[in-house]
Amino acid sequence: MSYSTTTLALLGVLLFGAGCSSDKDVEPERRFISFQMNGKIMLSEQRNMVYYVPGDKSDTDPTNDNAQMLIQGYTYDKDAVLIHIMGDDVVIKPGVYTNNQPGNAFTIEKFPTMEFIRADETTGNWRVTIHQVKDNLVIGEFSGTAVSMDNGTIHQLTRGYFKLKCQTNGPALH
Repeated sequence: MSYSTTTLALLGVLLFGAGCSSDKDVEPERRFISFQMNGKIMLSEQRNMVYYVPGDKSDTDPTNDNAQMLIQGYTYDKDAVLIHIMGDDVVIKPGVYTNNQPGNAFTIEKFPTMEFIRADETTGNWRVTIHQVKDNLVIGEFSGTAVSMDNGTIHQLTRGYFKLKCQTNGPALH
């Protein structure tokens, strides 16, 4: 084998080995909210955000004691998706949050019809499970039913997942 063939072979092995790295600390850049509504896939990729406000029990205002998280995105069809989660404490922790808890809600505003579909403490049946809230990364899943505020139709929400970077108003998520 000639010198250039050997060099190319070694370079190929090195590049292949680098591409097969098992570094678990590498975090993919993909941010998304995805779910099925009535069997149709709804996807918001890169056009979304999470805004997090920790609770503040150091003042006399009882309305800001619990943490809040707002997950927002826009599907490729321009539907606006909002998930609002109220914590039971000054931070949002991994766990299950349901629409029976005041303040927790799922809403979607369909485009171009502007139909408003919602699940909150008085409408629908919805739950979100937060799996990870760490290093400004939020990962979770959701499912349930939501109701059209325009015509009363019930919409099934299945296979809902999200993985998003979080903007905070206060200390970073831990």
